[in-house]
Amino acid sequence: MDISELKRQSDLSYDTAIAKRNALERARSRMVMVYREHIFRADAETICLVSTLKEHNDHFFVLDSNSNPVEIDNPTEFLELLISRNQEAINAYHQMSKTFAKRGD
Repeated sequence: MDISELKRQSDLSYDTAIAKRNALERARSRMVMVYREHIFRADAETICLVSTLKEHNDHFFVLDSNSNPVEIDNPTEFLELLISRNQEAINAYHQMSKTFAKRGD
């Protein structure tokens, strides 16, 4: 392998790493959602918390992204919105990751 081929591989690897990082950050920002005038992140931690609390209570309080308490009186609806937003973001990231795999071929 000559120097120009090593440089090309290095550039491709760097560009792919930057693109992955940007795509992941975009996915994380897509997980931000507003529910009843409060901002939440539809990440695994929030989904697990809401799911667990929903099993034990018909309504409960959680902290939003700004640490404000929010009463959740319809946990089924809230959980469905969280999961939907999470999966939209993850699916978009998955589609982007396919393009990263193709670049390496």
